[in-house]
Amino acid sequence: MTSFRRLGVFEREAKAPTLNVKQLALLLCGLYPELRVDEIPEERKEDYDIYYRQIKKWFNSSGLFSGSVAVEQDADYMFALAYELIDDEITPEPIKERCLLAVTQIASQQKGKDILKRLGGADLVSTGVELSKNKRGLHRKEDEEVNTYKLLGLTITLLANKVGGSFYDGNKITVSSIRNAIMKLSEDINLSKKGLSRATLDKKIQEALAILKYEKDE
Repeated sequence: MTSFRRLGVFEREAKAPTLNVKQLALLLCGLYPELRVDEIPEERKEDYDIYYRQIKKWFNSSGLFSGSVAVEQDADYMFALAYELIDDEITPEPIKERCLLAVTQIASQQKGKDILKRLGGADLVSTGVELSKNKRGLHRKEDEEVNTYKLLGLTITLLANKVGGSFYDGNKITVSSIRNAIMKLSEDINLSKKGLSRATLDKKIQEALAILKYEKDE
């Protein structure tokens, strides 16, 4: 894990729990968030003004924030508000990623759609819905992979218990014997060796058996 003090300025700011309108506008411009307005480079002044004005409008109209634009607010809400304002050329990558994370997290909440609508309108709601779908799909994929390993582990255990001998000594399943039997079978039936190397088979068998142990221990 990288030490916090070794992170770049934008990586550090992406981890901040709160920020205000001015700081957010500066970050979107790729500028240090504590700059005074009179310190903003000439080539970024127009960008800053555009961002500040737009953020302020959504900030005031959302009804989600208390205090003035100078008061630091919840980072998730602020970064989500900024998502539709990201510029591919000037907005730093850590800030882009943080805005995306904020939208994803809010979208998964019970009243996420309503919050996103108040922070950025219909476009932000659509983005949140899509991200939420992708997140659920990823979880389903992970669950399916675990279930596949579980089935593989059960099959290996059943085979070892039935055959015994070199596969199972009554105490421990012998991974190398199972692997050698699989490799021989694949040769006997002329199956492609792709994905069936010694190292891959050992890894898959060990992971499948580990899943069974993990779920038993739970």
